[in-house]
Amino acid sequence: MGTNLKLGLNARKEQTVQHKDTAKAVGSGLAEVFSTPSMIALMENAAYSAVQPALAQGASTVGISINAKHLAATPMGCRVWAVATLSQIDGKKLAFSIEAYDETELIGTAEHERFIIDEEKFMSKANEKAK
Repeated sequence: MGTNLKLGLNARKEQTVQHKDTAKAVGSGLAEVFSTPSMIALMENAAYSAVQPALAQGASTVGISINAKHLAATPMGCRVWAVATLSQIDGKKLAFSIEAYDETELIGTAEHERFIIDEEKFMSKANEKAK
């Protein structure tokens, strides 16, 4: 495990909502607004980015749970961002508090857990399924 992990590590990831990010495009609804799956992906990317620089070489994290609330709709063309903060370290299990915003308001919140992995070992085990 990385020796530089500490509570409070955080990262912000942002993007502009495009058609590919809408509920209609991802199949989670008919509306052409920022989809819940796209918001969750942005949140996970912020959490990953918050801790990746602090991990040992060859280590990474994978998401193991997320409890998210999508609070407001955001149309295409608007900028959205997520801020993830490391809130708990329990061995290799990491917990994050995450908030997502658009240019007007808070659009989502989440509690997210990630697990530290050895990337080579993890991929080797996953690839065994393809054989």
